[in-house]
Amino acid sequence: MGLLQKACETYDCMGHLVGAKVSDKEVFAPISHTVTRASIEITLNQDGKFITARAVDKKDPKIAIPVTEKSAGRSSGPCAHPLCDQLGYLSPGIPAKHKLYLEQLLDWESSVYTHPKLTPILHYIQEKTILHDLKETGLIEQENINDKNEKLMVCWVVNGLGDKSGPCWEDRELMECFIQYYNHIRQKNSSNYLCMVSGNMEAAAEQHPKGVVAKKGNAKLISANDSTNFTYRGRFTEEWQAATVGYMASQKAHNALRWLVANQGVAFGERTFLCWNPQGYALPEVTGFMSLKKGTRPKAANPTEYRQQLKDALFSWKKDLPNDAKAIIVTFDAATTGRLAVSYYGELLASDFLERLRAWDESCCWENGIYGIQPPALYKIVNWAFGTPRNGKIETDPKILAQQMQRLMACRLNEKNFFVLDIEKALVEKASHLALFEKNPREELLFTVCAVIRKYRKDYFKEEWDMSLDKENTNRSYLFGRLLAIAEIVEHSTYSKEEERETNAMRMQKAFALRPMATWRMLEEKLEPYYKRLGYSLRQYYRKIAGEIFDKLSPLDADLNHKLDDIYLLGYYHQRAECYRSKKTEETTTEN
Repeated sequence: MGLLQKACETYDCMGHLVGAKVSDKEVFAPISHTVTRASIEITLNQDGKFITARAVDKKDPKIAIPVTEKSAGRSSGPCAHPLCDQLGYLSPGIPAKHKLYLEQLLDWESSVYTHPKLTPILHYIQEKTILHDLKETGLIEQENINDKNEKLMVCWVVNGLGDKSGPCWEDRELMECFIQYYNHIRQKNSSNYLCMVSGNMEAAAEQHPKGVVAKKGNAKLISANDSTNFTYRGRFTEEWQAATVGYMASQKAHNALRWLVANQGVAFGERTFLCWNPQGYALPEVTGFMSLKKGTRPKAANPTEYRQQLKDALFSWKKDLPNDAKAIIVTFDAATTGRLAVSYYGELLASDFLERLRAWDESCCWENGIYGIQPPALYKIVNWAFGTPRNGKIETDPKILAQQMQRLMACRLNEKNFFVLDIEKALVEKASHLALFEKNPREELLFTVCAVIRKYRKDYFKEEWDMSLDKENTNRSYLFGRLLAIAEIVEHSTYSKEEERETNAMRMQKAFALRPMATWRMLEEKLEPYYKRLGYSLRQYYRKIAGEIFDKLSPLDADLNHKLDDIYLLGYYHQRAECYRSKKTEETTTEN
């Protein structure tokens, strides 16, 4: 019950935002309300006379409307909402639905919890002119109910009431009137039970809201009305015996989660990832890299600058946090259309949460071209490890993306977890076929795989890999990776600007990784014509580097032709970057 308790705590702490209009944010629905998108907005005067109507733009924000416990979960059977509802309920075209709506609105309007806006709306509905008025304004084609207009959601604006005029969905006093009215109705018809979320004796919820995750609109976190299968049967005789959740606690928790998911949730594939603090303190996304709380992070030219930027970012997030502030992390997944699962749940001190994000970003990072040193995004790691190149893009099955994202997220948040081994191996295998990718995706793949290898090597072998060339390194795989870079650069240096064919080094990369010594001998032979095309100084420069690298390989080493490990990609990247850096410096000197 930890998730529901933290959601209830969020509702109580964020009470000032409940029902309030906040720009660029979905509305936080109060108790006994749900969030929906209106289709038609009807404006009435204080006497219930029709003034105007308009079609609601799809770009307009969703609105909070009053609902009963049954109407919030209605599916096929008729069940009216108390105020704003579909045209099929508001018009007399479907008598059974219209009767339900009219009786409910009349009961609320005649109670002690009434509101000045209710009387004009009730009078207008009793006049039964809604279809005629909407046809006159051109919002419906025919003056009757049909498949096209039956499900149009209608909301109300009432003018002429002084300071109480305006849209119903922005009237917090009206919202409170319905909460009190419906709570009074429920108390009369319900018995009190021990709520397992709040610990209080209160009326139990018979049905729980759906739509916590908008994309999975009909999926519920708690389902208690399945009396034909095995939701609770086999252990209990009645559904309430399995888990009793009070109506107020259920409403608070579900409305808070829906609000958090809509405004802070991030979806990857089939799952939605959410991280928040119940007291409303800002936290970075659990799936993104750590940047300053406000503003963008400048380019980090070297590791020292990068580490300082991470420290600055950490301080910007922590400075406003109390010592006991919590970070709640949850992942939602809907295996079926009716069931919403919590596939991951965790609670951390917010300070520990931020420290773990920083630690990951510090160890899993690499040079990324013009962007400087930075960590690869988690979804980029998964995409490159498990995706398939199609039409110049990398596409990953949504289910695989969701599952692997959750594994990486859990690894990032648990400081004792080592990097996921199979993801590292998949990335190295993908990066051993660079010829399959175009220039920009190739560079992104190299950046991603080098960052992951750096993290993997630190976790498993306590190795600290720098992002610049290590000329003293005698690791066999590292040296062969450097030789592969020399072979590619020598051949590519002879190409004209129009030539786009792959070098022999790239075409033979996989064979090189499997049988490096034998493949290098073949590459040496193929390089001779390209060496001759280079200028004397450049030819001697590359021959000298290749000779120095090869001299570090022991001819007595029986493993020279054995498969290379992942380190060869670091050697390849380092040597290539060093050569291009030297070439750029030489060109600049020549120009000067």
